[in-house]
Amino acid sequence: MESIGRLWPRWAGYAAGAWSLGAVGLVLYWAVGGDTGSPLDGARAAAWVIAACLGVGGIMAVSSVRDVGRQMPRWWPLTGLWTSCVVAGAGTFGFVMNALQLVFTGAVDDWPRFCVEALCAAGAALMAGSALAYQRSTAGACARCGRVHAMTGTRKAAAPVSSAPRPVRWAAYAGAAGFVPYIVMKTTWALGGSFAGISSARVVAEFERNGASGLILTLEKYGLDFTTLSALLGIFLLMGLTHRWGQVFAGRAVPRWLPLAPAWLGALTLGPYGVVATFGYLLPPVVGLGGLPDGPLLHGWSGWTVAACGIVAFTVYGVALGVAAWSYQRRTRPRCVSPGSPGGGAPSAP
Repeated sequence: MESIGRLWPRWAGYAAGAWSLGAVGLVLYWAVGGDTGSPLDGARAAAWVIAACLGVGGIMAVSSVRDVGRQMPRWWPLTGLWTSCVVAGAGTFGFVMNALQLVFTGAVDDWPRFCVEALCAAGAALMAGSALAYQRSTAGACARCGRVHAMTGTRKAAAPVSSAPRPVRWAAYAGAAGFVPYIVMKTTWALGGSFAGISSARVVAEFERNGASGLILTLEKYGLDFTTLSALLGIFLLMGLTHRWGQVFAGRAVPRWLPLAPAWLGALTLGPYGVVATFGYLLPPVVGLGGLPDGPLLHGWSGWTVAACGIVAFTVYGVALGVAAWSYQRRTRPRCVSPGSPGGGAPSAP
């Protein structure tokens, strides 16, 4: 009997359709004035558009696993599914940072918003899975592995262990290097020094004013900033995606989902955030089209420098993470093989 995971092309469309029902209901609640968990900041007109996109995506998801999906133009379901995937993916913005805060502090600033971000991550994955299954099956390929082969007597075989191509590895090194100024800045503060004219005492006072937990303040006291630790974990993930030990670690095979889930969440969260912040926050003061930061901690060019260390790091790392995740996903995609084929094991008994 086949496992539920192996049968994902058959049920992903139904699961995505069920998800869309709940998601559309939640977005309509925001559209009529509700604000619990809403990431839209009162933009009710946008809520109606989002509800329409998610509703169409749900209909196309169910259609993709029914005969009706084969009777309509192929681009209809694909457009609806991928559009809905992108919309749901946009709702994950902030999920990674909130998840890291939860790990280090045991709490998040806004639990309803965090739950919505998690819901969006699940929906984006279901919509993407439905789109891939439909795209492959309608192209005459195996919905599970994306390759053309006989559909009987096959089983999954792990992909060969390999490193990423050289350009992808260099992109990963660039992503890791992008964090160096950020780590230096945070570590300097954690050790009691000053960076860009901002002292450690001011940073700690800002933490306390924002209600930082005792764990964060204790880590800072001993020279360990939790965001620096998170950055180091992020670099570890990036290196694992591009090197052989990311597939086999300490002699054991690494499940594909283990690095890919945080990698895609990080890429979808940090990459867009960094790009938007670069063009909307960092560049305007440089070209004379905007003012400098004017907050209690980030002020003037000193505050701009601090912001640049974080925004540039997220931009470079987020883009590199997306490139590395795409490469890892393609390199590690299992193959469906026949028992008697090369690499497929011994022929089965008659």
